[in-house]
Order: sequence, then C-alpha cells, then structure tokens
Amino acid sequence: MRPADPVSLGKQVARAGALVWCGMVALGLSTVILLAVLSRHLHQQGFAGLSAVFGLLFIASLIPSGIPLRSAALIADGAPPPRITRKIVIPSLLAGTAISPLLGYLLGLPTLSVALIVAQVLLSFPLAIRRGGLIAFHRFTALGANMLLEAILRVALGSVAGFLWGINGLVAGLALATLLALLILPTTPVTAAQRPRPLTPMFDTWFSVVLLGVLVQMDILLAARALSRTAAVQYDVAAVPAKGVYLVLAAVSLVVFPYVRSKAQARNVVIGAMATMVLGLAVTSLLVVFRGVIGHILGQASAPFWLLICLGCAMSIAGATGVIVNCDVALGIVRPWPPLLLGLFALCAIWFSRPSAAALGATVLGVQAFTLLLSLWVCLHGQRGPVMASKPPGPAASSQGSNAR
Repeated sequence: MRPADPVSLGKQVARAGALVWCGMVALGLSTVILLAVLSRHLHQQGFAGLSAVFGLLFIASLIPSGIPLRSAALIADGAPPPRITRKIVIPSLLAGTAISPLLGYLLGLPTLSVALIVAQVLLSFPLAIRRGGLIAFHRFTALGANMLLEAILRVALGSVAGFLWGINGLVAGLALATLLALLILPTTPVTAAQRPRPLTPMFDTWFSVVLLGVLVQMDILLAARALSRTAAVQYDVAAVPAKGVYLVLAAVSLVVFPYVRSKAQARNVVIGAMATMVLGLAVTSLLVVFRGVIGHILGQASAPFWLLICLGCAMSIAGATGVIVNCDVALGIVRPWPPLLLGLFALCAIWFSRPSAAALGATVLGVQAFTLLLSLWVCLHGQRGPVMASKPPGPAASSQGSNAR
C-alpha cells in the first residue's frame, strides 16, 4: 500500500473519523433509547432490572475491550489475528453458565438474562477481532457502517423482544444483534508480508483500555457520593455534556492507530494528541455558548460557567490521553497504564475531602492534565515490547483472505 500524500490522508482521516464517530455515538445512544422505551413499558417494576442489566452489560463490554487493538497490531504486521478456539470457548461458556445463577441472585436478574449476557460476551470476541482487521487495513467506512448497523439492530431487536418477553427478551435481542453484526462484517485478508514490530502484551493492552474508560467516567460516580444532593445535580448538569466532548474525540484514537503502527514515530502521536485536544477545546467553547439550551434540554438550570469550562477542558485533555494510550499500544509500549492508574487513585482521593462542585471540577482538570503529561512521557521514553516475528499465514488464512469482501 503506497503512502498517501498529506492532503488526501487528511481528508481520508476526516471522513473515516466522522463515520466511526457516528457508529460509536449510535452504539451509546442505543442503550439510552432502549432504556427510555422499555422503562415506559415495564414501568417501575422493571426499571431497576433494566438498570441492572445495562450496568452488567457495560461491565461485560470491558472484557473484550483490548481485542480490537491487539488484532489490528498483529494483522498490520502480517501476523494471523488472535484465534478463538473451542478450548477457549467451551470452558468460558461453562464457567459463565455456572456463575449465572449467583450473579442473577445478587443483581435481582433472571438467570437466563445473565446467561445470555455471557453468550453476548463470547460473540463479541470474534466481532472485536474482525473489527481490528478493519482498523489495520484502514477500512473505517466498513467499520463505522457496521457499528451503525449494530446500533440499529440493538434498538429494533431489543425493543421488540423486550416488549414481548421482558428483560429476558431484551438481552436475547441484544445478543442476536451482536451475532448479526458479526455475520455481516467483512473479513480481511492476512498479508504475506512480515513486518516484525514491538508488541504490547495482551494484559497491558486490555488493562489500559479499561482504566481509560473508568478514569473518564469516575468523576460522575464520585459526585453522587462526595457532593450534597444540590451540588451533585449542579455538577452533573456540567459533567454530562462534557462527556460528549470525550465521545466526539474517542473515534480519533481508532483512526490514528494504524498510521502510527505503520510509521512507528512517537512525534506523530504528539501531533495527533495535540490536534485532538484543540478539537475538544473547540467543542467545549460551543457547549459554553449553548449552556442555556443544554440546561433547558436537561430540565435543569444552566451549568455554572467556570465548571462547564473546567470539565470540558478536562475531557479535551482526556481525549488527547486516549490518543496517546492507544498509540502506546501501536508503538508496542510494554505498560501504558501506570499513568492512568495513578490518575484514578488521585481522583478517588478527593472523595475523602467532601469537596464542592467547583473543587471537584478543578481536581478532575488537574488529574487529567497530570495523566496526560505522564502518558506522554511513557510514550516517548517507555520500554518497547519484544519484537514479535510474524508467522506466514497458513492455507486456511490464505483461503479466508482470498474470499474476503
């Protein structure tokens, strides 16, 4: 593949980022839509169950979260993607089925619902591997379209099945949506050209992605306990739209990943992170201008001016950190996660001081800036993983590649 000139590459990244962003937003909105639609049907009796289901689904979604980056790194190097064999699937299925009654009892959910969530997690592994292949080959149009289609299937199948069979039907519909997204996703060939590069260990890849997601969301969870009820509402009115800033920036990490993997230049990471932060600051300025409208939509008073600026800037920095962490994996950094873990500890420490909403916002901004600087240092000076020599693809892989759409 010949490298594109800077202008065409910029246009390609912009178009790809827009479609992947739409897909990621649609997947997030599908949960909100399902909760809004089915809560009216199930009334108060089923709302607690719906909340528990979506909470468990969020936790379950973290399990395969590092797989796309791992798969993209391997395929970009000409190596076969991770394999999901029966030796992995069968014990995992048996273990998940065995703990389903206990989880169902603890969360007040039907055992069948928990078992179906286990099945969805298993289906999400091959889906994540295939999506990693699309990232490696820069096929972001197909990736974004698949995410959009999965979101539509989640809403349609989850709503219909939820109306017919309640919570069990909802989870079954979501699992079926994941299966259909997997079946219609294009496969990618395994290239014969071997390009051995440093590779981040699987655990470090997964742990980094999980910690990044937790660090971005933790302040809202802390606000519910650390602030008074009035202050917590005031904080959330600013924090909820600020999370939208991070959501706008999240797709950049996926789009930049294969270019960094192929070029292996740390300075490209710095440029991408700074550009991402500037974009986030621009979005934050729009939130400040329309904060009165946002408050009206949320049915609350307008968010405090400085608090919204503070949290919007914090999420802009978090978006830049996300780019750096994902690109750490692209560069094969051994442990990208210590800055995230330190940031999480620092953020949790504020809970003991019972801060005001403004103090919590300032802490979030400081922690995110601190995490960004540490992550940047790890990117520039961190230890690279071992160079993984790619094995030439076997006959099965070659056959699969020739039949890829």
